[in-house]
Amino acid sequence: MMQDLQNKHDTIHDLLKGRDFHYIDIPMHDNIGDLLIMQGTLAFFKKKRLSPRTISTSWAFDPSWVKPGDVLVFHGGGNFGDLYANINQIREEIIARFPGNRIVMLPQTVFFASETARDRSVAVFRQHADVHIFVRDKASQQIANRFSENVYLAPDMAHHLYPIASGGKASGVLRIERVDTEKPVVPESLKDAQFDTRTDWIEVVGTDKRLIDFAWRIQAAFIKRGWQTCKKLIGPWYWIPVAQRFSSRAVALFARHEHIVTDRLHGHILACLMDKHHTVIDNSYGKNSTYIDEWTAHSDLVRLVKV
Repeated sequence: MMQDLQNKHDTIHDLLKGRDFHYIDIPMHDNIGDLLIMQGTLAFFKKKRLSPRTISTSWAFDPSWVKPGDVLVFHGGGNFGDLYANINQIREEIIARFPGNRIVMLPQTVFFASETARDRSVAVFRQHADVHIFVRDKASQQIANRFSENVYLAPDMAHHLYPIASGGKASGVLRIERVDTEKPVVPESLKDAQFDTRTDWIEVVGTDKRLIDFAWRIQAAFIKRGWQTCKKLIGPWYWIPVAQRFSSRAVALFARHEHIVTDRLHGHILACLMDKHHTVIDNSYGKNSTYIDEWTAHSDLVRLVKV
């Protein structure tokens, strides 16, 4: 199953093969799920012998890097919509600035709480003739069809990290529990459940959050001074190794536990990458259930609990 999910990204390779491209909007924060997506994306590039000209956050990205014929590749995830409006707005500004360059959006979940916000975003995307949007579920596909004629159904990029070895003896139950805007209502069947460990990604990162703060400070300094080479290097040279440190901590945490209970999509995906039995609670707007229904429902590792 996991190999089959990896093969479903061949269309991305076809869109990038033989083209110079920029990997934009890498996540520089404490959401380990996004970091797993980034690492899976880099593993995919390596596997397919694709080499980005630049790797950057949206803030560090410099329009002067883009040449005619270059492709702009946006990081995948769950920020396409109005829950994280500032991220989507920056993406729209970049798309509008490069009407002659191909745009590829890696697998996303799309969600707009406001139809007005959705329609405003559609208007921006429809001004561009070469936007290719990969989405992680059919509900997102229906929305994305408003944005572009080129919409593809594909699983999350983190699947390219499979397999991740667990190693050692595991015992007990781990609860990965959202504390952000996507926090769900807990099903009655799990309200009184006892867990050996209860945490979320931000706590897994812990005091090492200072490494994130440092990354943002040096990025801001490089942007202010216009140091092009430094802006290009901060992602590959500094941030990607830090992100690996954070995700390795999550892997070690999962490895110590026999069963995982999570309301995070990448709690589910990481458990799959490690061949761990786990229970998944839907997030606030159905992202987890739509993903599982599309890609992993037939796995005997996963049990989905709906409210």
